[in-house]
Amino acid sequence: MAVLQAGHPFRRHSDNLRAVKAGLKQAERAHKSAVRRADAAATGFTARIHQLMIGLLAEAQLRVIVNDPDGFNDKERRLLMQERSQLDRWLRTVEFAVRRHYQVPLHCEIDDVGTAPGVTAQYDALIDILKNDLDSVIQDRNNLAHAQWVWLLNSKESEITGPAAQPFNYLASKRRGGVINETAGLVHVLVVSEPTFQRDYTRIYRKITALHATIDGSDYQKFVSELQSRRRD
Repeated sequence: MAVLQAGHPFRRHSDNLRAVKAGLKQAERAHKSAVRRADAAATGFTARIHQLMIGLLAEAQLRVIVNDPDGFNDKERRLLMQERSQLDRWLRTVEFAVRRHYQVPLHCEIDDVGTAPGVTAQYDALIDILKNDLDSVIQDRNNLAHAQWVWLLNSKESEITGPAAQPFNYLASKRRGGVINETAGLVHVLVVSEPTFQRDYTRIYRKITALHATIDGSDYQKFVSELQSRRRD
């Protein structure tokens, strides 16, 4: 990578990402502390802030990836930013990276014929992760950021559509944050270096799979009991 000027968008988006990661760490600590104290009101509030910060993390990471000077050119960036939704931008980022590395034209399908062995399976796996994990994180972020904490509104905010879901517990949010962070790292590597992506794919994908095994936070009550018992010791 060439030396970048202080005001380069990549530097500034990277500064934002570092600040968001620091904020997420503080949100995690506050959430865990509230659980440890058995403070129901504080737990409910910090759980929502924790969940909101994961959505902000995904948003900040995408900007860094798209603006990396070792990745897309200006035309590709403009096309990506024309997508209206965050999820569509993520999906197109993966698509454009694969097309770029393997010279697959926009009018052709991404398949084994036009790429290398195994690439289509990797592409499909990444797309599935984004659709299954990132989509819900983005929607949660939108609802929380627009104060739809108890009741959800339609897109025009003209009527109530139903009750909002309860915020995730501490473990469920922390593991979702881990999935988003690992996925973003994998997408970033894909954008800037196909050989590095091939080298790191299996290792990172295994981390994501391991986090998925308990992503629902079903072991939360055990975690709470152990955390609060240590407080009493």
